[in-house]
Parts: sequence; C-alpha cells; structure tokens
Amino acid sequence: MMDWERFYRRADYDRCAYIGGERMADLAERFFEHVGQPDDFASVGCGPAVVPFLLAERYPGTDFFGFDLSETVVRDNAEKAEEQGLDNLRFTVDSLPDLDTDRRFDVVYCVATLYFVEEPRRAIERLYSRVRDGGHLVVNYPNEISREQFDREFEGRKRESFELVLSGANLINEDVVRDVTGAETRNYWELVDAEDEEFADAATPCVVVEK
Repeated sequence: MMDWERFYRRADYDRCAYIGGERMADLAERFFEHVGQPDDFASVGCGPAVVPFLLAERYPGTDFFGFDLSETVVRDNAEKAEEQGLDNLRFTVDSLPDLDTDRRFDVVYCVATLYFVEEPRRAIERLYSRVRDGGHLVVNYPNEISREQFDREFEGRKRESFELVLSGANLINEDVVRDVTGAETRNYWELVDAEDEEFADAATPCVVVEK
C-alpha cells in the first residue's frame, strides 16, 4: 500500500490536486452555485489541499477543514494557512475508512482518495455519515474502467501506488454508492458542466449525494 507519510516527508513533493489541478476549485464554485454556499466544507484525503486553499481565499465566510493521514502534510498545510492568514482553514490528521471526526459538514468532498482505500464501501458510509442533513457528499471512486486505463498507462512506482485499483481489490460503481448511502446520485462532472474536461472521463467517476 502507498506510504503517504513517507511520500510527504520528502521535501520536494508537489503541491498539486491529483485530479484536475487548480481547475477543481473553479468547479467547486460552480457546485456552490447549484447548492448554495456552505457554512462548512470538509476535504477528506486532502493531501496538499490545493482546492481548500483556493476556496478558503474566495469564501472567507465558510469554514474549511482538511483531513489527511499524513502528519507531515497536515503540519505543512497548517503552517501555510497561518502564513497566508487563512483563519477559516484548519487541518487535522484523520483517515478513511474510519474517519474519526464527530463533526458534520454541509459539504464533504473526497476526490482522488478512494483509489488508495482498501474498504471503499465502509469509507463511503463513513463519509456520508459526516454530511449534515440537507448537505452533500461529493465523492470520486475507482471503477473497472479506472483499472483498465491505469493498467495501460501506469508504469514503475505509479503502478505500485495504485496497486489496490490495478488488482481490482477496491473497485466499485455508482450502484454501490446508492446502496451504501440509500440515496440517489448525480454525476458531479455534468452538474458543474465539466464533461469536456480531460480529467472528467469514465475512469474518474465523481458523484454527488444529497442527504
């Protein structure tokens, strides 16, 4: 399995969003236009937190939280938020599938994370339980098309990082999300008019679930 603490302990790790780059913050803004500006927003498996940082600057009235299993990236993010004077952005060490936080949020956002989680069903159940009534879960997950594409394109250490997907150990589909949450799903890429974006394809499914 991917050792994220070791990965982020390297001083030269990239501060990037692994799907969509900074464009994902623009799409989140479009999402807010549909559902309303949230009071609070949680990014689970946030990594370097590109999206939370950009959104925290644009929405000073919203509280943003980033959760990640790596103590190193959480510390780095917290220091960066303090340097930028972002009082509405906080970070905590936490991870899936358990996600120990007791707080609930208007939006729980989990993108480019379930690829590395052994128990995606339990993770989705826990993510959805952290959504406040009337709020939304935005979740991206690995499916069979992800596995096929990664098998064609990934080599070396990247293959090792995505071993759970490539082995088929954690693949799910949209029906699983509906079954676990007991709710209907909507295609996130369609909702935010991003179907033509190069990252918004069948190998990177992302759905919205309202609670």
